[in-house]
Amino acid sequence: MVLSALLVCLLLAAFQSSNGVFSACSVLLFFTWGLCALTPWLAPDISPSALRLAASDSALTVEGLVASRPAVSPDGSRLSVRVERLLQHNRSRVVQGSMMLYISEGDVDLLRGDRIRFRTKLSIPRLLGLPGEFNYPRYLALQSLSVVGRVASQEDIVLIRGGAQPSLQRSMDLLARRLGDAIRSALPDGETSSVLAALLIGDLKRIPQQLSDAYTRAGVNHILSISGFHVGIIAAFISFTILWILTRFEYPALHWNVRRSAVLLALPSMLIYLFITGAAPATARSVIMLGACVVALYMERESDPLNTLLLAAFFLIALNPPTLFDISFQLSFLSLWGIIVVLPPLNKRLATINCAGIRTTIQLATVSLVASCVTLIPVLYTFKVASLNGVLTNFLIVPLLGYGAVLAGFCTLPFLFFIPEFNHLLLWPAARLVQLSNLIIERCAELPVIRFYGITDGDMFFFLLFMCCVTFINNRWRRASLGVAIPLLALSLHCAKPDIGDGRLHITMLSVGQAESLLLRLPDGSTMLVDGGGYLHDTGKDFGQRYIAPALAKLGVGRIDYLVSTHDHPDHIGGLAYLARFLPVGEFLCPSKQASETSLELRSILAQRRIPTRILSAGDRLTFAGGVELQVLSPSGNDSRTVREVVGENEQSLVFRISYGRFSMLFTADAGFEAEQKMIAGEYELKSTVLKVGHHGSRYSTSREFLERVQPRAALISSGAGNSFGLPSARTVDLIESRGIPLYRTDRDGTVQLVTDGIRWSVDTPYRPNGQ
Repeated sequence: MVLSALLVCLLLAAFQSSNGVFSACSVLLFFTWGLCALTPWLAPDISPSALRLAASDSALTVEGLVASRPAVSPDGSRLSVRVERLLQHNRSRVVQGSMMLYISEGDVDLLRGDRIRFRTKLSIPRLLGLPGEFNYPRYLALQSLSVVGRVASQEDIVLIRGGAQPSLQRSMDLLARRLGDAIRSALPDGETSSVLAALLIGDLKRIPQQLSDAYTRAGVNHILSISGFHVGIIAAFISFTILWILTRFEYPALHWNVRRSAVLLALPSMLIYLFITGAAPATARSVIMLGACVVALYMERESDPLNTLLLAAFFLIALNPPTLFDISFQLSFLSLWGIIVVLPPLNKRLATINCAGIRTTIQLATVSLVASCVTLIPVLYTFKVASLNGVLTNFLIVPLLGYGAVLAGFCTLPFLFFIPEFNHLLLWPAARLVQLSNLIIERCAELPVIRFYGITDGDMFFFLLFMCCVTFINNRWRRASLGVAIPLLALSLHCAKPDIGDGRLHITMLSVGQAESLLLRLPDGSTMLVDGGGYLHDTGKDFGQRYIAPALAKLGVGRIDYLVSTHDHPDHIGGLAYLARFLPVGEFLCPSKQASETSLELRSILAQRRIPTRILSAGDRLTFAGGVELQVLSPSGNDSRTVREVVGENEQSLVFRISYGRFSMLFTADAGFEAEQKMIAGEYELKSTVLKVGHHGSRYSTSREFLERVQPRAALISSGAGNSFGLPSARTVDLIESRGIPLYRTDRDGTVQLVTDGIRWSVDTPYRPNGQ
């Protein structure tokens, strides 16, 4: 109904003499149409299906077709599978749906269209219920993937029939894989071959994470993904090559418009190259823009860069609406948008400069600066870290990789299949340029980067509003006024934020899976973080960067006044090193001077940043602003035994009681029965309003006697959904619930927030897992 009304308004506006009315109606119509078309994708359907209903803790056999090009990385591989049959207990049933299959280690030589069979446990992706977390279920739902599975290696996958469903894209995938294998076999150095494969065939995932991070910190990670720059360079090279060939012959030189013909003949080559590289949004956008320019050239029409960019975006989103939510598409679109807006007026001003070298240098510097600045807000919003170092490093890396390695490598691609014995010689020039680039990147990666966690949804709105105003408003003074007013308004909103100290004590148990982390915001606004979660086993990923830092940013925490480590187990201390390195920290509190292997990195960072450390033991009392008191109950400071000589490190956990007015809460970390008995024998004040249950609800903690002494009116447990330890234990849960004590669990309730003014208190669970 709304669309029909807007369409009528647009038709009526066509008869008006004012262009402004027609433009306004056009914008409203297409904006509303876009919202209606994208509504299903804003909240993609993840309703129960036969595939999701089959998810359980028991393994079953899955048969289906490979539906995507496998993404291979040093940490493993992944591919999507269109499931056809499920086999379990000697029974087979036909199902419809798609899933994501992860291969933990090793390479994968499967192709799109292969029919495969494998045995796995199907699991439904879920949210932790953590502020600021990446919405992985939505990410999969946008790809129509409903469940995930995992196998150890390709040896666990049976290839029933290769090429069971032939397609053009399968042929392109096969060609890309053979090209990648040829590059890797010719260049044994993994860093060199992975970067060159990324430049030539778009195989980004194989680049080692450390090297990829270095390119990001240096501000030139854009050069690794095939985008408009690569497409433009290769298209120009192909066009000039065809032009040179056509001018060698008399007939085409005399009877054809060889320049137009050369550009036209380059287009099919770029289409083939698009599919070889995987048809990434940034590459597709560039090829569509190239095609639009070719059409305009043959129709003898001028091509407006901005309209061409919008046309490419329209086609991509119309063909595949989830493309709009792809971060590579967004950043590619925004960077080119900024360049299109800034470069034309700059070129007019540079026309007076006679020296071509100076003029070109200024243009390159401006393009680099604009691309970095225009994507700064979106990058900080998404990744919380950005780099402006590319303004300088682009001058070195773009000639080496963008012009040198790309062209040198592209020229060799057609010959890699014919003379494989000489591939190392053919790729030698490109490989040397990549190696030189990697050396420069190692130095440039040491330059400082921008880390900021305060970009909000409102900031993104103002940013897009600013871009629209400077692009579409023709009046010079109005455009300049809005261009200044919008950023100032956004900054003023940041400066006008109310004081975070509201006179109340806020305690937040973060839902961090099978780990533990609690945030306290004291009445004066100062903050205390008790533990930082972590992975139980080394995964090569930083828990603090992936989970804790985004959660703190979402909660408005930019400084940690008191950083507390209860003990050195990785699921409690794993995320603290990142926070200590990149966030302002006032003081570090811990129960022991012992430095285990787990805490070595953290201790080193604390020493480097000269963060004072305070060792706590039973009997210590700390008083904070606003009347909050902390009393340490365990471990005992006079226990001469080492951690290894006690039952375990859990019994040496830092246990303390926070009190504020008539409210109190007992933090027990991973303390078990032995530590509880010592606290009972020590005649400490244990009675508390709220109990943070020890050791994730283990059956070896929270004894009946200890619970009777504490007499909590509410209990909190931090545990991961479906964890392999079976926590919290049924014995502990039954013990708590049998006394009528309300129990809040992060595996079930997500992040738990408790607020008290010292008299009244309340508990809320605003971040429910899976948005329940």
